[in-house]
Amino acid sequence: MRKKDVICLHSEFFKENGFELNQSQLFFEKVFPHGKQIVYVHFVEGSNESWVEYHLGIRINEVEELVKKYLPTPDDYAEQSITLARTANNLGNFYPRKIRVSNEKQLSELVYSIENFFLTTGFRWLDQMIDPYVLEQEFLNHKEGSFENYNMVESAFRSTALSKLYNPEDYPILRQSFLEKINSEEMTPFTIAAFLQFLNYLDNFNPVAA
Repeated sequence: MRKKDVICLHSEFFKENGFELNQSQLFFEKVFPHGKQIVYVHFVEGSNESWVEYHLGIRINEVEELVKKYLPTPDDYAEQSITLARTANNLGNFYPRKIRVSNEKQLSELVYSIENFFLTTGFRWLDQMIDPYVLEQEFLNHKEGSFENYNMVESAFRSTALSKLYNPEDYPILRQSFLEKINSEEMTPFTIAAFLQFLNYLDNFNPVAA
């Protein structure tokens, strides 16, 4: 059993729902003029059993273009970066984060179950979050916590960018919240400096005029 085997089992289902397989990155994507939805199957093969993890992601192009100028990440990552990623278990008490598969029967049952999850929950969440205004609210509502699959630094950059671009009234709230977290955590001086430079840019950025 390999990752490609699992992906092949899902290919027709996702294609029927508007997703294409990105052959180079091995994830399913649905492209919009302003971004894309992504479903990534993370597969780890063991000697006796394997583990499968499903990630749902949203990319807002304008946010990623803005963030990549300041977020200290490699250029090749920036081209495929995701504005928000969640795992299936984050969206309901359906599964553990990592799902164990020991044989073909379990894999078949998992494929059926996961596809049902997307029909009832996953696609609806993706369709909601591709709206930048709704996605911005998702960050705002979780500002006191942390996204399990997203580290705090990346959340800080992306949430402040989203709010400045799409709902400037929330920008001061998110700005202050993440500024306090950045200063309270043991972040490297380089990371703190990059975020402060980014905030300075956003403070003087006018999305309407841009």
